[in-house]
Amino acid sequence: MAASSGPAGASSKPEAFGNSRFSDLHSKYAYSISPARDSYLLTITKPESPDSPIRRRLAYFVGSGAVARSYLIEVDGFLYEAPVSYYAASQKWAFAPGYEGYSYPFLARAVAPGCLACHASGVRPITDTQNGYERPPFLEGGISCERCHGPGLAHVRSAKAADIINPAKLEPARRDSVCDQCHLSGDVRIQRSGATSEFHAGEKFSDWAAVFARDTGSSQMTVTSHAANLAESACKRASGDRLWCGSCHDAHSTPSNTAQWFRTKCLACHAQSACAEKSAARAAVADSCITCHMPRRSVTDAQHIVYTDHSIRRRPAVLQNKAIPADAPLITLNMDRADARDLGLAYAVLGAREQSPTYRERAFNLLRGVLQNKPDDAQVLSYLADLYRSRSQDAQAVRLYRRLLRVNPGDSSAGAALGAYAMERRDYDEAIRLWTEALRISPALLLVRANLAVVLIRKRRHDDARAVLEKALEFNPEFPAARRLLAEIQ
Repeated sequence: MAASSGPAGASSKPEAFGNSRFSDLHSKYAYSISPARDSYLLTITKPESPDSPIRRRLAYFVGSGAVARSYLIEVDGFLYEAPVSYYAASQKWAFAPGYEGYSYPFLARAVAPGCLACHASGVRPITDTQNGYERPPFLEGGISCERCHGPGLAHVRSAKAADIINPAKLEPARRDSVCDQCHLSGDVRIQRSGATSEFHAGEKFSDWAAVFARDTGSSQMTVTSHAANLAESACKRASGDRLWCGSCHDAHSTPSNTAQWFRTKCLACHAQSACAEKSAARAAVADSCITCHMPRRSVTDAQHIVYTDHSIRRRPAVLQNKAIPADAPLITLNMDRADARDLGLAYAVLGAREQSPTYRERAFNLLRGVLQNKPDDAQVLSYLADLYRSRSQDAQAVRLYRRLLRVNPGDSSAGAALGAYAMERRDYDEAIRLWTEALRISPALLLVRANLAVVLIRKRRHDDARAVLEKALEFNPEFPAARRLLAEIQ
């Protein structure tokens, strides 16, 4: 955990570059990564124009490298996820999760503070921006002591155990929360109303966030499903609060012989004679409980990656990664019952992410009722306004977007939507003002850039329009609207 982020190239486990060239599925662009001074360099070329490459500096890495690493690109103080990752098992570079299907270099995925919260310490987001950060963006690479042990100043001064949090000595819900803050994500995580901006050790994670997953009737393996899979295991169900992450893991060190280490942990509860089947195949793994009962499996939300299955199955079984029903209901993973606000927001997030009419309808019905009691809840306002707009109920949408702009000036969605309504009214000056502010908050809003350019062209501000469009092409060199509009004003 202490090595889970930092400047690119500064890790104690450096990446290999023997397999650092690959192409997209459409063979339109070739990608290569090479070492550079104080960082790595991503070069993207198009076969028909090899002399005009796209180059981006990979400024920071995210991930310890035990399984994989992702990278961050910095543009004018804003951070974006690079489309490439390094995979430790194969020692090769390939697309980062979610980028495999693009036929163009997608360089506009903004890095929100929540993305860095589990990989870095002292994250320094700039207020009222989506992905703007101070330089450096975090004060300490990796997970600091205080993430799990709480504020350490009093302990440093006194050197007394009483002045620091020991997670193992907390009551079970608060103890488990220390791990759940990063290892329980489900399909969607909703920050709860009134929660502080950061979770602190010693708090109950369920008071800070509600975690939801689809009720599919079969186990799924995802990158952050460890806690959920453990909860399903017979070991956890039988042991109750006695079994937790710290029963088997030492957060401060990595064992040199993992099979022997975890076998010792298993035999603390299980008799050796319980594993009685004998065969030549089993003899080869006789000293490894995890080989059979906690095998490494592929995850459903990323390619090239395998993780340990924490459901601790008695007999090896194939996980059923079946197609998820379009109307699969959501269940909460960290509380007995979620309130209507959190459930409505969870459906809204998935509805927007997956363009699901079913989830959108569920979200709309829940959030309408919630708004009556929480009229200034920024998350409710944002998603409900979007839902009204998608239903062409524009008067209600405008009312909520305006309120959202007052409640949370750092939400770019309100300005982006209100700018579109201003354009429809031919109030071009207002549209320019709203869209310029939205781009200050989040510069990679490509549709906003295209619309802003259209209005600037109508106002005969061609130089300003050209600058807006050229910036759009930095995030997507194939953006059709930008190329068409630039051709019009050449």
